[in-house]
Amino acid sequence: MRKQQIEILLSKIEDISEPDASLEQYSTPAGIAAEILYLAVAMGDIAGKRVIDLGCGTGTFAIGAALLGASAVGVDIDERMIQLANKNASKLGVEVEFRTADVKDVSGSYDTVIQNPPFGCQKRHADIPFIEKAMEIGNVLYTIHHAETEKFIEGKLLNTNWCITHREMYVFPIKHRFKFHTKMEHTQNVVMFRAERLKKCTKA
Repeated sequence: MRKQQIEILLSKIEDISEPDASLEQYSTPAGIAAEILYLAVAMGDIAGKRVIDLGCGTGTFAIGAALLGASAVGVDIDERMIQLANKNASKLGVEVEFRTADVKDVSGSYDTVIQNPPFGCQKRHADIPFIEKAMEIGNVLYTIHHAETEKFIEGKLLNTNWCITHREMYVFPIKHRFKFHTKMEHTQNVVMFRAERLKKCTKA
């Protein structure tokens, strides 16, 4: 499946009608999700792998990974999101195991973690439990963060047994979703890291 095809399919994923501001429920744009997934495909991190999407929301990354040949799991604390993610997976004809759980309670071992956690705009460091859990259960991780926290996340990865192999910057378009939004759409600069649980690798 080509990147453009996966982007078209992911663009069909239904968004939640009443997002929870405290959980920073913003969907990953289909184009950006497709780019990240195709990097993961090129790196051998998807096809035939166990992939988990922490804070999966409507299921974009988990569904995309399943479409590309992964055994995919999605976890979210909001039962409404899990119900919608199951609906989206069914609509796109893929099987994904979706679970309602706090990220801190997730266990197991996975080849790849792909996640777009809360940026921490509503609750400071809300993304930290996600990055810590990803490092605990995964061998490779793809994680998206607010651009202003780039050095902090980089330090958290490099101060453990992780090596950053790729770093990409994206601009997230965020539509008017909450009462405190003053514009119909604004943009947010984000950074995506790919990191491996390896002592030696080619650094980004």
